[in-house]
Amino acid sequence: MIRKNITYTLAGVLLMMSCEKTLDKQPLDSLGNTTYWATTADAERTVNDIYRFLGSDERFFMSCATDDSYSWSNWPVDIQFAANGSATPNTDVFLKNWRYMYQMIAKANDVLDNIDRVPNMDAAVKAELTGEARFLRAFAYQQLAGLYGDVVLYTTTPTPEDFQVAKTPKSEIVAFVVNELTEIAESLPTTRETAKQGRATRGAALALKARTLLYNEQWTEAAAAAQQVMDLGVYTIDNNYLSLFNGTNENSTEIIISARYLENVYTNPNATWIGGPSLAGWGQIVPLRSLVDAYECVDGLTIDESPLYDPAAPFENRDPRLALTIVTPGTVVNGVTIDVTNPNSPDALGKSNASFSGYYYKKAVPANISGAWDRSAGADVMILRYAEVLLTYAEAKIEAGQIDASVYAAINQVRQRNGVNMVAATAVTHPDQQSLRALVRRERHVEFPVEDNRLFDIRRWEIAETVMQGVAQGIFNDFDATRGDFNNYITVERRTFNAGRDYLWPIPANELNLNKLLTQNNGW
Repeated sequence: MIRKNITYTLAGVLLMMSCEKTLDKQPLDSLGNTTYWATTADAERTVNDIYRFLGSDERFFMSCATDDSYSWSNWPVDIQFAANGSATPNTDVFLKNWRYMYQMIAKANDVLDNIDRVPNMDAAVKAELTGEARFLRAFAYQQLAGLYGDVVLYTTTPTPEDFQVAKTPKSEIVAFVVNELTEIAESLPTTRETAKQGRATRGAALALKARTLLYNEQWTEAAAAAQQVMDLGVYTIDNNYLSLFNGTNENSTEIIISARYLENVYTNPNATWIGGPSLAGWGQIVPLRSLVDAYECVDGLTIDESPLYDPAAPFENRDPRLALTIVTPGTVVNGVTIDVTNPNSPDALGKSNASFSGYYYKKAVPANISGAWDRSAGADVMILRYAEVLLTYAEAKIEAGQIDASVYAAINQVRQRNGVNMVAATAVTHPDQQSLRALVRRERHVEFPVEDNRLFDIRRWEIAETVMQGVAQGIFNDFDATRGDFNNYITVERRTFNAGRDYLWPIPANELNLNKLLTQNNGW
């Protein structure tokens, strides 16, 4: 497999990356710290370079550290640490996510430290570029705090003497992120012209603020920030769910910000990770039974409650998002029928690169995938979309005990998009905080597979020790009598989750060696 070549210096802060096209989402002509910063174009190119870290392919693999997905390989991110308890602070996933986020921070600080050197720069342009750099830095810190807890806070480019620095408490990181996003929101445009789609906007700043507040249980403030996004009047729920992820609708008014790719120019290999052999994929990131079972029946009841659920026909009468997200036997993707129950199919269980769970993802397979692993795919990777804002608003109001008609309206906008049209949630069907809490959590589960939300959700709700413990299962095998699991659900792997340790990832071992003031997270 192809690996990235990465070089780095002390503490991972002044890192410069040399990588293959996996991360080439923006031109790699960053000017760096030796730049003369002579023109506005210099500043614009340097800001452009920060965006390339938004959608690294590791983001898809983060789903495999949840109850949604499984990866058969420990490359490129050793994500199976959650499965076998063998992870250490040297495990690659911990270093790579730390490294990429601090690279974003370093580049953003480079802009903020040097942009004043550009002569005669238009004040509005300067404010906008500064706002973008601060937004991207805030995104990196939101991710770091959620994954690692207390981390090092750099707001300027450090000198070598600054490398020996203690971690900043998570609460202070969160406060910094929220303050940054509040301050920059007004300096960013509400909308972008087509040529600048994918760049930070006022809505992106407010949506990230709402997410950060929600993840840290600041309910009233989270609802207010989400309401600000809603009040902008520029975002709507798209009528075509699948088109948001397959590259056919990248300027949708549901998309607040995404990592932008361009077919055959700035590309990503995500179709390879999630596609099956019929699509020349490696079947590497695949859904699990726990995700499939989370989708309601069309009557709005869960499968253990609904009279419509038939274990002999488990994919019928289900929330349409199931069929839009997951390849079940006989699903057609880009004109190809994928059927794991057919022993003559390259996608069948036991075949090379075939799914270990019996399921594949349909969501995020580009509509124009050529069937060759040439990294030509240009489908964007979602970072923030309006559905998240609505569910953030609903959850925050529910947890704050402020349940009113607006909560049901927000949830139903997501549930009842055209093409999904699930039955509405009402005060009759969900009359109290407990039932609404269960509903909004289930909505987040089925709305956001492979969008990284689930990893943060199961940790902040403190349910990871339950959903990540025990046997991870796949499809019910009633079609291959040669297997030992015939007439049973496929056992994909046995997972462990150490509640005293795994709610936070460890500080990478090499960072501890370089910065002697860093302390390791509990249990690692």
